[in-house]
Amino acid sequence: MSRAREWIGGRRELVTYLLVGALTTAVGTGVYYAVLLGGRVIFSIPAGEVTGARYLALYTAAQLLQWLAAVLFAFFSNRAWVFTDADKSIPVRRQLPAFFAGRVLTLGLDWLLTFALTLALCALFPAWTSVAALGREWNACEIAAKLFAAVAVVVCNYFISKIFVFKKEKRV
Repeated sequence: MSRAREWIGGRRELVTYLLVGALTTAVGTGVYYAVLLGGRVIFSIPAGEVTGARYLALYTAAQLLQWLAAVLFAFFSNRAWVFTDADKSIPVRRQLPAFFAGRVLTLGLDWLLTFALTLALCALFPAWTSVAALGREWNACEIAAKLFAAVAVVVCNYFISKIFVFKKEKRV
C-alpha cells in the first residue's frame, strides 16, 4: 500500500488532473447525450441518421452546450485541486480567458474528431448505427467516436493548462 501511495504522491498533479478530467468528461458527456438524445426525440431524428442539416444542427448544439458545462466545471476544479502550485497572484479574470482560449482549440478538435470518426465508423460498420441496449436504440458509432475524442481532448487540455494557464510561480 505504501508503494502505491508513494507512486501517486510523486504524481499528485497528474493523478488529480485525471480524476478531475474524468469528472469533467462525465459532466460534458451527460450534457452532450441529454441534448443529443432529447433532440433526436423532439425533432424525430432516428438513431441511425448521422447526416443531414437537422442532425448537424443538433450535433453542433450538443457539442457547444457540452463544452460550456465542461469548461466551467474544469476551470474551477483545476484551479482549486489540480494545479495547486500555480502562481496564485494571477487573478481568475486573467486565467479564465486563457483557459477558455485553450478549450476553444480543443473544442474544435473534439467536434472534428467526433464527427469524422462517427461518419467513418458508420461507413465501416453500418450495423453499429442502430444497436438495441437498455431499452432503446443507440448509435454505437457516435459512442465510440465520442470516447476516443474525449481521451484526445483530455491529454491536450492538460498540456495547455499546465503550460499556458496555471503557470508555476517563478522562484527568485
